[in-house]
Amino acid sequence: MIHRPNILFIFPDQLSARWLPCYGNHLIHSPNLSQFAAQNAQFNRAYTNVPLCTPYRACLLTGQYPSQTGVTGNGMRLPVNQPTIAHHLNRADYDTHYIGKWHLSGEKQNGWVPPELRGGFQHFIGWESHHVDHNAGLIWYDDPDTPVKLRGHETDGLTDIVCEELESLSSPKSPFFLAVSYQAPHPPCSPPMADMQRYDKSVLDGPPNTDRDAWFKNTGWNADYGVEEFRKRYFGEISQLDTAFGRVLKTLEKTGLANDTVVIFTSDHGDMAGCHGLFGKGVMFDESVRVPLLIHVPGTAQCVVEKPVSTVDLFATILHLADAENPGKTEGRSLLPCMTGEPDIATDVFIEHKDDCVIRGDVKLITKRNENDITHCFNLADDPYERNNLAQSLNSETRDSMLLALNQWRNRTRS
Repeated sequence: MIHRPNILFIFPDQLSARWLPCYGNHLIHSPNLSQFAAQNAQFNRAYTNVPLCTPYRACLLTGQYPSQTGVTGNGMRLPVNQPTIAHHLNRADYDTHYIGKWHLSGEKQNGWVPPELRGGFQHFIGWESHHVDHNAGLIWYDDPDTPVKLRGHETDGLTDIVCEELESLSSPKSPFFLAVSYQAPHPPCSPPMADMQRYDKSVLDGPPNTDRDAWFKNTGWNADYGVEEFRKRYFGEISQLDTAFGRVLKTLEKTGLANDTVVIFTSDHGDMAGCHGLFGKGVMFDESVRVPLLIHVPGTAQCVVEKPVSTVDLFATILHLADAENPGKTEGRSLLPCMTGEPDIATDVFIEHKDDCVIRGDVKLITKRNENDITHCFNLADDPYERNNLAQSLNSETRDSMLLALNQWRNRTRS
């Protein structure tokens, strides 16, 4: 493994691992991600630490859970004095860049993110947040009064900027950290027609936990925008995103950066997309909380990691890669030992939002927030689509041990 590599961190918004071929859904067209997964480290059971946009972003930058950052809902602001991963990398002589959706400045409207609210990033091209037609995106450079219209579809236009930025960094004086935040495939899903038309009814029917009747009840949408129509749009955006990812990888090769650059691909959370009759995120089902995590580290072999890991681990992982000092008041652990065959101890994974969740091995246990009454429990090895609730039949030893761990985590992070 090279010393102090460049680090490219790509995280689309609302992309569930459930829907990607490298995680078993072979009906989706995403050849670039599939090839990348086959050649690098694929984490099969990576979980977000919170299934909501803004709180996840705060956790990513700080290495702390929402209860620790205080950023527990969308539209909230990361405190200006909060040390972030960008601050730590800056001190380690990294050149820090951010491109794309920010969603952390606390501003309700779209648009300009003032420098003091950019989390310490030295170079910033982006916007606060807007969930509008992805063909209408605006992006801000350094002038708050002069937004730039992205060329074409938002995903394509943002990729143009990312590739241009990588070309400008092809001979870096210092290693760089570049975070890229795509809004896709977050709704409203408006992919190019060619990507959407890849998918017909035979692709859109599954998986087996799809519940169309509950979908209409829960969403309030009429039959013209049922599960199949949403999935066609959502899957189309995933395919378009895959093409964009392929362009970025080709730019790394063309600029000579590929051999010196770590590439991390993940997401903030998933989308239920009709599973269990639900839409969006915010719940503890796997479609909402299990995310893709693919990591390329030059000089390491391809591997598949089956143990549960958390996105709160990414903070420590990035600092480890950069040989940067970890401030110590953070959660998570570096994932590099999982990738290099070093001894590594499996740990429990904790997720919080309206509910609390702990995952240990194949068992997922869910309670209401700050309560001990178990609402759902699943054996994910036997029941990957979470249709058999074991809350009333979980053996007492496992129940008590996992509740003890959950309460210890609550006491540590919420005191």
